[in-house]
Amino acid sequence: MKTVSYSLLANPSDADLEAVVHLYRQAGWWWHTGTHLEAARRIVAGSHCFCVARHKQAIVGMGRAISDRASDAYIQDLTVAKPFRHQGIASGIVRILTERLRADGISWIGVVAADNCAPLYRALGFAPMTNAQALLLEC
Repeated sequence: MKTVSYSLLANPSDADLEAVVHLYRQAGWWWHTGTHLEAARRIVAGSHCFCVARHKQAIVGMGRAISDRASDAYIQDLTVAKPFRHQGIASGIVRILTERLRADGISWIGVVAADNCAPLYRALGFAPMTNAQALLLEC
């Protein structure tokens, strides 16, 4: 198992943002055009909290929470670089995010998980929502 450290990203450097964009692209989630560093900076700044996992200072995993900052939050954009997967890093990121959200008084934390990721969240205490279905409007 590779040693990683976790931190909440508040004032990311350009190198941090490049690493974040790389992880988004690796996951197939990057659709922004134009200045990609500015888009990444807005994503980090607009998040309730943005957690990164580092191995030897390199960002190898990330996840974020979006929130109304009063009661509800969602965890999203959780991904780990391929060589670092299946080592507990994603779980560590979720734990950091949920600890921060709870410390900030958030009492409801949701996630929309891909089918193959649901076991990770279930192992961390998340449960399926009854009478609910994830929906998406793509613009």
